[in-house]
Amino acid sequence: MIWEVVNFINCKSIMRKLFYVFLLSLLSVAGKAQEKIPFEGEIVYETYENYSNYLLKMPHSIFFNGVHKIRLILKGEWMHMIDETTGCHIIVNDAAAQAIMSAQGKKKSKGTLGALATLSENRSNNSCSYVHFCDYTKSGLDMSDAPGTQYIMSSGAISYADGSKAPVKSYSYEKTGESKNILDMTCPLFAGKIVRSMGGMDQTYDVKTWVSDKYAAPAGYKWNLYGLDVPGIAMKWAMKYDGGHVSMMGVGELSYYIEADVVEVKPRAVSDEEFNIPEGYKIKTGGTSNAFKIMGYYKGVKKELVKLGIKGGDNSQKTTGIHYKTDGEWDF
Repeated sequence: MIWEVVNFINCKSIMRKLFYVFLLSLLSVAGKAQEKIPFEGEIVYETYENYSNYLLKMPHSIFFNGVHKIRLILKGEWMHMIDETTGCHIIVNDAAAQAIMSAQGKKKSKGTLGALATLSENRSNNSCSYVHFCDYTKSGLDMSDAPGTQYIMSSGAISYADGSKAPVKSYSYEKTGESKNILDMTCPLFAGKIVRSMGGMDQTYDVKTWVSDKYAAPAGYKWNLYGLDVPGIAMKWAMKYDGGHVSMMGVGELSYYIEADVVEVKPRAVSDEEFNIPEGYKIKTGGTSNAFKIMGYYKGVKKELVKLGIKGGDNSQKTTGIHYKTDGEWDF
């Protein structure tokens, strides 16, 4: 009788353990089911951009006040941004870019050259970290020598190819208590201010993002928002940049404002070929260390945009037919 009781207790104990294991496995499956999978596919959004007079009038400036229609193609560490208004593209490999920035953060510029040389050897495999190119000129600029220059809204210091750094003085971007429904998705508001010291001057970025609670952001997505630590895909965002006032050489105010609205989200399988630079395009290397290369490339792009009436034309209306208005929605 005692044996039967002991066995019954043991049996209950075993059954209890099995039940716990079963319950834990169910919870694990449920957790994985709720876990957001990084987004893969296309996101289409429209921006309205406004720049200070100096930024508009620079000889090599491709900036203009008005609307841009942007198509993002995302897959893991890759981002391909297509500005359908200007015919300009940006292709980023986050893993390669992070490796370069890490090397530049740890070593002097001389020691960084080895990593850059390795990157150049892999150009045929499109393993470059950051490339800007234009369909109208069939040319581009490989900015893989210092991708950190495009990571201006990250929470950490930026390291450049020459060994210099641009540290963050203050960073307050965080979740607020607000949210709104955008494209049938609940989007909490994340907002704040980033102040970075660059060349002895404060660079201030005020930013607001309404972030989808449905999609997780893949690694490459942050490059669309200049390295901002955004927790998901932003369905609406705005940023204001204040780079100060430069009195020398008639430079003046350095500032701009960008507002963006997502109009379409298309999850789909993305092929690796969608991150290739088209055949026949001439891509210049050393894109951030040679001022003449930078100005020459952008001057050529500007010339084509002016010729086509894109820069200098009426770009105030979105393709959705809605004329740009703030109506007090943004409070910067």
